[in-house]
Amino acid sequence: MTVTFRPREEAASPGHERPDEASARAALTEAIIADSNAIGSRQRCAVARRLHERGISMTHLHVLWILRERGDLSVTRLADLLDVAVPNATGLVDRMEQRGLVERDRDREDRRLVIVRPTPAGIAAAEEMDGRRTELLVRVLDQLDTDQLERIASAIRGIRAALPDSPSRECPSP
Repeated sequence: MTVTFRPREEAASPGHERPDEASARAALTEAIIADSNAIGSRQRCAVARRLHERGISMTHLHVLWILRERGDLSVTRLADLLDVAVPNATGLVDRMEQRGLVERDRDREDRRLVIVRPTPAGIAAAEEMDGRRTELLVRVLDQLDTDQLERIASAIRGIRAALPDSPSRECPSP
């Protein structure tokens, strides 16, 4: 009996697949994106509903997340991160300050700069919204078996590893 060994085809790197593999990858990518968007939409709706009940806008929440990630910021820098004009950022901060979510103070070294920082109520609001998203995700994940959870965890680690090292515009470095 003669056994012939054939070398396995090397796995093609992404972007260098055969046409049938490329179309299969494109279809899978499209399905993953659609499903991820559906999940994100459900989470955003749940959070938006709660925000509305509390009189907080999605923009307010976005500002609170930026401040949590970046720390205290000048109104000018906040406007830059939000990609809005300084007067628009000032109006936004005014409304957030009226709701007790942020406070303003003059910079100690340069009194011309107005610094925005979250209040304890603002921090609590952002944490509550994060908690709501986490609760929803836990309820969904509790319906999956261990094998499914392991595959999802592995896939998410792969996605995180594939993310670029440089920060995005949404979360720029200080």
